[in-house]
Amino acid sequence: MSNEDHRLWKIVLIGDGAVGKTSLRKRYLGEGFETDYLSTMGADFALYDTTVKETHIRWQIWDLAGQPVFKDVVKAYYTKVFGGILVYDITRHQTFKNVEKWLNDIRENSKRDRDVPVILLANKSDLREEGTETVSTDEGKALADRLGLNFIETSAKTGEGVQAAFNQLGTKILDFTSE
Repeated sequence: MSNEDHRLWKIVLIGDGAVGKTSLRKRYLGEGFETDYLSTMGADFALYDTTVKETHIRWQIWDLAGQPVFKDVVKAYYTKVFGGILVYDITRHQTFKNVEKWLNDIRENSKRDRDVPVILLANKSDLREEGTETVSTDEGKALADRLGLNFIETSAKTGEGVQAAFNQLGTKILDFTSE
């Protein structure tokens, strides 16, 4: 694909540390799943060519560190993004409680004249078991509705919902850029 026949869209994966952002990116890129956790230091990125609604695009996917120590550093990566995937871990309520903080960060720092599209992902759905203290699907949907976000449950481990999340974000960005 030459530079002339695709669009370059910078997107960010955001959320607390250890929610699965890197695993989701790797799963989407076809790199499989690793059980070992390695903290992202600052930011990591990858390029990926795909098609959304018959439009060739190149994702520039920025995987941003979620640890508080990197808070000020990662804000610079929000500049001129076209969209974001905001991730929380269904097994850790605190990551769910921090969703609005992350959404405010991207909206305040994207340097766009209006809010960029963001998709809310409830990750680690493969770990939901009856009777455990996980964030329910209904809780996730209610928060997404209140914030005006699309909602998808995903599992980086099994691949559930990962492709759909990126496709959905791509469709929203295409609508965003054509308005």
